[in-house]
Amino acid sequence: MHYLSIDLEACNRYVKGSVFSIGVVEADEDFNILYKEDIIINPKCKFVAKFRKPIEFSVTKEQAEAAPTLAEQYDKIKALFQGDKIIMAHSANNDMFMLNEACKRARVPALKFEYICTQMIYSAIYDVMNGIGLDKAADELGLTFTHHKADDDAEMALRLLQSCLEKTGCTYPQLEKKLGIKKGRVSGYDFVPMQSAKLDKLRKLHKQEKKNEQKKLRNEIKGVNTIAVELDVKTFEWMRNGHNCVYTVNEPLVQNLKKGDTLYLVKRTGNLDVVKVQVEELSLYDSFLEVYLSHDKESLLVRNETELDFLERMYMVHDPDEEKAHGVVGITFKPIEG
Repeated sequence: MHYLSIDLEACNRYVKGSVFSIGVVEADEDFNILYKEDIIINPKCKFVAKFRKPIEFSVTKEQAEAAPTLAEQYDKIKALFQGDKIIMAHSANNDMFMLNEACKRARVPALKFEYICTQMIYSAIYDVMNGIGLDKAADELGLTFTHHKADDDAEMALRLLQSCLEKTGCTYPQLEKKLGIKKGRVSGYDFVPMQSAKLDKLRKLHKQEKKNEQKKLRNEIKGVNTIAVELDVKTFEWMRNGHNCVYTVNEPLVQNLKKGDTLYLVKRTGNLDVVKVQVEELSLYDSFLEVYLSHDKESLLVRNETELDFLERMYMVHDPDEEKAHGVVGITFKPIEG
């Protein structure tokens, strides 16, 4: 039995299956690497320079355009998936989706194989509920690699599985049983995600904990001396994605905030959703328009929005008359745990 780890890089978020790099690492059952390659592919589509987050690819546009197409390399790629192998990818659903779409675009037969997701396995063992990227996992495990170099990413996924086996003291078959793994499946241009009974159980537990936490916070914001800032859905999600600054009208109650104060950030869409934070810094702006102009147009806060779109969204939550009277404040914060 061998391990085969793969990673795909795509060059255009608007073109499904715009794969230009397939990283492949094959290892024996003791994780000794037998084969490692970054298979460069001409995606036959435009390269898009900007993504949701800045990405520095190890393959240039010129290198990809000079490479053979997927159709021309199909037999080589297909052969890699043959034999007695545990096939894996990190955040495998994304890679398997891209692989299927790439095969469709190239008009080649669909690949057929079973696979596992190292992100799900890592999450089940280390109790991580929001997924974990390869870069962060590498930091936590003390490993180094070149992120977004497909063959290095594939090797990193392999090392994550190895670390999970070492942590649990299991062989792979034992780990599969321990986590209740049901392998994902690729077949006929479609895929079925991997499942883990252990991860499902942990997610249900954390979901209930989250409900209990939200109930507690909803009661807290009813307090007389609490300050709560209402946010629209997109701004709330921007915060959920790791950004530690929100913007609101600098009305009198908010003006009382100072560094170290507790603040409640509230999203109102059906069920109240609340996050408790501690104020770290306050920055003043004349208006929400100034906030819009201060952001890169690819940032999550304003991406795909015109000035008018952004202002309309702000004024659905914040009073424009109060904005005119008091201006806008940017509140940088850190979450308060528990």
